[in-house]
Amino acid sequence: MSDSKTRVGLASGNDRRGNVFAALDLVREEVIPRIADQVLLSPNFLSAASQVVCTHADAIRGAIDFLSSVPEPPAEIVVAEGANEKYSGEAFDNFGYRSLAGEYDIPIRLVDLHGETEWEEIPILLDDRSEVSARMPRLVLDCPCVISVAVAKTHDVTVVTLALKNLIMGSIHKEDRIRMHGFPTHAARTLPAEAQTLNINLIRVARRLCPDIGIVDGTVGIQGNGPGGTDVVDFGAVAASADVFAADAVAAKAMGFEPLELGFLRYAEELGLGVADLERIEVMGASLDAVTCRFKPHESIDQQLQWHDESAGELLQV
Repeated sequence: MSDSKTRVGLASGNDRRGNVFAALDLVREEVIPRIADQVLLSPNFLSAASQVVCTHADAIRGAIDFLSSVPEPPAEIVVAEGANEKYSGEAFDNFGYRSLAGEYDIPIRLVDLHGETEWEEIPILLDDRSEVSARMPRLVLDCPCVISVAVAKTHDVTVVTLALKNLIMGSIHKEDRIRMHGFPTHAARTLPAEAQTLNINLIRVARRLCPDIGIVDGTVGIQGNGPGGTDVVDFGAVAASADVFAADAVAAKAMGFEPLELGFLRYAEELGLGVADLERIEVMGASLDAVTCRFKPHESIDQQLQWHDESAGELLQV
């Protein structure tokens, strides 16, 4: 295939740690230039109680294994997330993250983003198209290399939740997350307006807060009424790329969804923020057709797919 195509590494198998390493290794030439002296790994901690809906420590190990293998490994690795938990660090405790620091020569620091004090604001939209602010942590914004390590899951607003959304929604201030959906409270949420607003807000924030490298761990995925459901899929695939939108597009396709039918990927493609058109992506490693496993969609998918907003061209600008 043409060298001009964006490359996505796609690994297949049941070894989560090995899959993550292999997916990154397949796009080593594209990924290494993104690696810096400090690297921040962003896991998904939707729940501190349910491992299956959260990033497994072995996925983080696979990423650190790769970072340790490059010619100039980072001097520090930060694992940072604003988790949904009862006390600070509960997810790190419950999911075995505390042992990571003793396993590698590279210093590893675990950070609860809820404890950050320095934030930068960016305007986002509510359903009535008034603007409010979302706060982004300076720790993440200032890090020279941010890697999102997401879980392949269906979603109740954006059809899927993958590497881009993982970083954004796990990093911004907890009080601002519901406003990303366009509403002041969870009780006020309604589709399809919510899908129209959240897809726009994700792209607004992505202009400032976007992973340098995207990883989607689908070793085990969540289908049906995700992202916090219990309907698991033994997917056995991991996608990785220096273009987070391309990684998300390949993962979405492997889950049985058309990437350009998803709002945030269509907007990213149209705005040139990344590549989501599979015709412009070269999949390295496993065959996309071979790993494809059609996930059962969320029961509200028909309303979620009504994400198009005629004013999007103007509203996507920040």
